[in-house]
Amino acid sequence: MRNGGAEDGDPRVAALLAHLSEREPPFAISGRDDLAGLALGPAALTSRVDPQAPPRWWARDSGGLDLAQADLADARLEETDLSGANLRRASLAGALARSAGFAGACLEEADFAGADLSGARFTGIAGGQASFREAMLEDADFSGATMRFARLDKALLDGARFEGADLWGTDFTGADADDSVFRKARLDEANLSDCNLTGADFEGASLKKARLVGSRLRGANFSGARLDGADLSEVDFSRTSLVRLDLTACKLRHARFAGAWLEGVRLTVDQLGGAVGEEVAGEYEAAQASYLALERNLQSIGSPEGASWAYKRGRRMGRRHAGVRAREAFLARDPRGTVSHGYRWIADRFVEWLCDYGESLSRIARAFLVGILLFAAAYGATGGLFHEGANAPTYNPLDLVSYSALNMMTANPPEIGVKPLGRVTNLLVGLQGAAGIVLMGLFGFVLGNRLRR
Repeated sequence: MRNGGAEDGDPRVAALLAHLSEREPPFAISGRDDLAGLALGPAALTSRVDPQAPPRWWARDSGGLDLAQADLADARLEETDLSGANLRRASLAGALARSAGFAGACLEEADFAGADLSGARFTGIAGGQASFREAMLEDADFSGATMRFARLDKALLDGARFEGADLWGTDFTGADADDSVFRKARLDEANLSDCNLTGADFEGASLKKARLVGSRLRGANFSGARLDGADLSEVDFSRTSLVRLDLTACKLRHARFAGAWLEGVRLTVDQLGGAVGEEVAGEYEAAQASYLALERNLQSIGSPEGASWAYKRGRRMGRRHAGVRAREAFLARDPRGTVSHGYRWIADRFVEWLCDYGESLSRIARAFLVGILLFAAAYGATGGLFHEGANAPTYNPLDLVSYSALNMMTANPPEIGVKPLGRVTNLLVGLQGAAGIVLMGLFGFVLGNRLRR
């Protein structure tokens, strides 16, 4: 840190104050002026102020420099202490102010667009409608700040702290804020759309009616957060822990949950817009993991129908992933991979048609009907069913269908005056009986699951 300040009589402080005393506000300070490292806070300047006749550069309310509407664009303010300053509507666009101190300052409607404010201290500031657009604010500290309707869109906020800050209506659109801290902050109606908030801490924060559309919230902490009415459409919750939150009033259209830990989170299937974000993007393996997380959560909140929906969607994602892998293997001329992934796709597709992955009684009934008709047609094609005492096979559709239906639903061949003759016909009878036993068992299993729910 530079040596200087009021205590040791840094000539730059005296020159600056003289410059401010000679001119009517608003002040303009050349960006070429070196103000880095100066102590310009209340503690350093109080001794220079005559309470009976305070200089024009003194802000009585805040106890610091009065730089309202001042032009400080591109100024060098590295490690400069401007705590308590009045910078209302001042321009600090493009300023170099790393590790500068603005604690307790008035920054309402001030312009810090494009400034380098890494590590700067803004604790307790009044910064309503201040602009920090595209500013560099890594590790900056805004704890306890009041910044309603401020603009931090496209700002670099990695590691920044907003603990206990009032950020109502603040615009963070497109900001990069890895590991930022919003603990107990008020972010009601704030816009955090398309932000990178990986590892951000929102513990105890209020995000009522906030917009987080398309934001990346991987590994973020929402313990005790209030999200009533928040728009979480297309949000990426990968690896995020969401425990005992009420999201029923939130928008969750195409949100991503792959790898997330969801437990006791109140939400409904209708909020998801028919599919999770991974499915919409064609990332079927990740979509399967996302539906698995949703299934477990919906079971934990007592929503069996929702859990069933998530389970079936997850199985379909597994089938689609197998289909993609099979095509890739075929194009790569990998016969082993083609057969392996192709078999999985075919098997899953058949199970889906047969019983919707064990969730549909109507599909099993449909399989019964299809089996009865197919075997009836096979009996007619082979000509292997004869009336007792007759020498010619029967081709009567009623005989064929009746025999096929009863054979499908009983363990032994039915006694209805029609007998199978011939090896092929008897083989068909055995196969149909085995298929009937499997379908009856499957029907009982699915029915039992439905009754238990």
